Amino acid sequence: MKCRNNNRRRAFTIVEVLVVIGIISILISLLLPAVMYARESARRTTCRNNLKQLGLALHNYHAAHRSFPPGKIAAFNMFSTACDPEELEVEDNPGVCTEYASWTTMCLPFLDEQPLAGQFDTRRAWSSLHNRPVVRTRLKVFVCPSTPDSDGRTDTTHVVGAAPTDYGAVHEVEEGFYTEVLGVPDPGESARKGVLAEHSANAIAMVTDGLSNTIAIAESAGRPSTWVNGRPMTAEQFAGYSDDDIIETDGRFVPDGGIGWADPEAGFDVYGVMPNGIDVYGPAMINKINAGEAYSFHTGTATFLFADGSVRNLSESIDAWTFVSLCTRSGQEVISEY
Repeated sequence: MKCRNNNRRRAFTIVEVLVVIGIISILISLLLPAVMYARESARRTTCRNNLKQLGLALHNYHAAHRSFPPGKIAAFNMFSTACDPEELEVEDNPGVCTEYASWTTMCLPFLDEQPLAGQFDTRRAWSSLHNRPVVRTRLKVFVCPSTPDSDGRTDTTHVVGAAPTDYGAVHEVEEGFYTEVLGVPDPGESARKGVLAEHSANAIAMVTDGLSNTIAIAESAGRPSTWVNGRPMTAEQFAGYSDDDIIETDGRFVPDGGIGWADPEAGFDVYGVMPNGIDVYGPAMINKINAGEAYSFHTGTATFLFADGSVRNLSESIDAWTFVSLCTRSGQEVISEY
């Protein structure tokens, strides 16, 4: 008589397999938001640390030169008919104009980038072919890791190959914001200037609104792509865009300069937009459009460096008057909690 083997392992039934798969799916759905939150939290921390490093560089520059650097330096090229007097043509891109240099190249020695600083020739424009190897060098301190395609972005339109930046100096608040949005008279150019104003170096003593109440650098992420309310700009939005900060090239909508970390046009004048991100001037100041305004890929906020070296996240729902008051160095505004 043959003995029956009672030790054989019983296979899972289809129902049991489906139950196990269902349980695993539920666990993944519960864990995934936590994992994504942890990743974004780490990216946000990196973004804040980038701005802290830039703040240290600015203050070390101030210690060495007794002033903050100008946001950008004009070329004052009186011989070019294609560009404004403060601009010059990009050597290998006729008809494209840029100013001479940005605060960023002046701060390279204070960002532990002495070798790059040594290669950069201050007697030539930042866009010159001689300086192109430097400005093509990707620097992590200028890139927020929350930005989509943070590893593959370069300038393909203006100064070809220039490595990107997700941060820009706040030069000033535009006159039109006061007259068009607030309905008040222009307070004057001096009252509208930022701590990193274009063409002028400002000492700490000139920041009469207080270092802790004055934004120096704002997150303006995503360039060279133009982003509007969390999505790439569409052809319909471009057709309705009411300013000249964006151009169309090869079917793409890109900022008209200001893509590279060494580009003087990476900074901007604050004017505000309407909630659609397209119409200027308006009361929406953060996360509506990344051309000439503060913009980030952190949900509900953007990151800012203040003139005292502190880094803070400001809500995209911040009151417009409060925000522009933080952008000026000597507007004499009285700011409450924000």
